Amino acid sequence: MKKLVCGLILLALALGCAAGSAEAKGVWWWCGADARNAAEAEKRFAFLARQGVNEIYFWVDGQTSTEELVRFVRTARAKGFSVSWLSGDVSWIDPGCLGFEEVWARYRAYQKAAPADARFTALHLDVEPHQNAKLSKARKWQLYADFVLRATALVHRGGEKLEWDIPFWLDGIQVARGDKTDASLLELVMDVSDGVVLMSYRDTAKAMLDTAKQELDFAATRTCRVLLGAETGKSGEGDFVSYYEEGAAAMAAELDKVQKALAARNLKVATGVAVHHVGSWMALTAGPGNEP
Repeated sequence: MKKLVCGLILLALALGCAAGSAEAKGVWWWCGADARNAAEAEKRFAFLARQGVNEIYFWVDGQTSTEELVRFVRTARAKGFSVSWLSGDVSWIDPGCLGFEEVWARYRAYQKAAPADARFTALHLDVEPHQNAKLSKARKWQLYADFVLRATALVHRGGEKLEWDIPFWLDGIQVARGDKTDASLLELVMDVSDGVVLMSYRDTAKAMLDTAKQELDFAATRTCRVLLGAETGKSGEGDFVSYYEEGAAAMAAELDKVQKALAARNLKVATGVAVHHVGSWMALTAGPGNEP
């Protein structure tokens, strides 16, 4: 009887993995000083646990030592969080720039030296060419496409995973890819990457899901996981971008709708939501009645 029960449990787990999951909930953690301060880090860990977060994209600055990184990642993982090494700079797409290669060398050296329980899950890049006003639209996005191919090849050869933060409108950009001169930039990124976190910054579940339609359709035939991002800081682009005006409780309700809609798609890849970022999210919950 025990063997039968165990067999059924294993089968259920296998089917669950095959069907994908809408349970990933990530957060950007930009401030290294908060991680170096054990008491402050503990405060943030407790907050994130209350919100159901299970993955952290941690910005590794030049001031955080290897010993501090080991302590932070080990502590986070012991509390149930996976941790990705967050980095990125728009200059990395420039021909001849070796900024990414330097970060990759540091990441790889850390992964090889760190104890098994203190290793990062993936390298998570935030590279946003639209911030570069000096290059033409066609030129900047072609350089980005070339960089994505180069970076993913390098990371995968090293046996590591690579994920990207991307805007939700890459499906409207065409680039050259090999002999093809009109390849979809979104398809290119999702074809070669392990995951994308979409900057689907809107303040309702419907609007967030609308921005992600093409990405989720592509995910049905790829192995690249897709998370939908939510903004909590005040935006200069309009009130519809962030949950800053609606508050944390309203955001929690909308993200729950997003999660349920993602689960209903029954994709083979993992899906979920991510919140930008831990500091502004904590501030958002500070108001009366805002704590979800």
